[in-house]
Amino acid sequence: MHIVFVTGASGTLGEAIIERLRVHAEVAHIFALTHRSAVPAGIEPVWGDITAETDLGLDARTAEKIRSEATIIIHAAANTRLSAAPPGARHANVGGTCNLLNFAARCRKKPRVIVLSTVYVAGRRIGTVYENELEHNAGFVNAYEESKYEAELQAQRRMGELPVTVVRLSTVIADSEGRVTRLAALHHALRFYYSSLAPMVPGSDNSPVDLVALDYAAKAIVRLALDGQVLSTTYQVCGGTDCLTLRAMLDLAFECFVRFRPAWRKRAIERPAVVSLRTFELFVRSVEEIGDEGLRASVGVLKHFAPQLAYPKQFDDSVLRAALPDLEKPVIREVFPKVVRCLIECGWELTRPVELACR
Repeated sequence: MHIVFVTGASGTLGEAIIERLRVHAEVAHIFALTHRSAVPAGIEPVWGDITAETDLGLDARTAEKIRSEATIIIHAAANTRLSAAPPGARHANVGGTCNLLNFAARCRKKPRVIVLSTVYVAGRRIGTVYENELEHNAGFVNAYEESKYEAELQAQRRMGELPVTVVRLSTVIADSEGRVTRLAALHHALRFYYSSLAPMVPGSDNSPVDLVALDYAAKAIVRLALDGQVLSTTYQVCGGTDCLTLRAMLDLAFECFVRFRPAWRKRAIERPAVVSLRTFELFVRSVEEIGDEGLRASVGVLKHFAPQLAYPKQFDDSVLRAALPDLEKPVIREVFPKVVRCLIECGWELTRPVELACR
């Protein structure tokens, strides 16, 4: 029976992990580092700050209890804003990870530590990215990618003394039924496309767009955390060979707009042009200088993540599939239309329960 300590329990992924842990037969208790007072039954909420060097900002009694009892730690807390400035991203993601690893080193039961990362530590690399690869000098698209890369370096350096496992995630779009609980950059980008505020995107027609379902990601993380045979290594939870190309995603989104909102066709909106990165950057600069408010808002979202499409890469998940051969992955071409329908029906606002919006 495991005692699990989860950081970032209030986030989209953290909540999905908690939900799976709380019904697992091998989990006796869960400490959830959260900023919410209301948590599911059976969860012990604790309050702290991963950027605090002393016991993650936990009060002394709580810190001692976790250090004495925890057998598994899942580190899901991070600054995931793609627009974050380098100091802020590094403070939370590098500093927070170092603090977490130092805390784990003082735990009595030598808990397994699962550090969540992103496949985009690959930055501006192109080609196939394997799970055993990390260090490169290709550069990064944004400070988030760079800070997670630096955090992963810290985690790898501690693998010799701690049972650390790194789990890299690609873009989590929704659960396999299309339910969206929080809007992320990709959801906003689809909204701008729907509203004709995304006239161009960088990349090529064949640029891979790697997306993954939330429930699949949470299930993989929990399985890796609880499986005593899993090695201290790196796993990529991603679409892998099951990914859409940029052109296929744009075409599928267009088809979904028409299917789920037939009146949309009357607006005669064109598909975004796929252009070079240089052309996209010139467009962004022009919009920021003279564009209207709506177009500036769309560019403000796109400019922090869309340039990644100009560095085409495919992520290999062979190590994960070997470790969890029976883990079924939802087909992203089947999930994507459900997500678009959910977004259209809730008006990209999520002001009503998503379950009602996604029949």
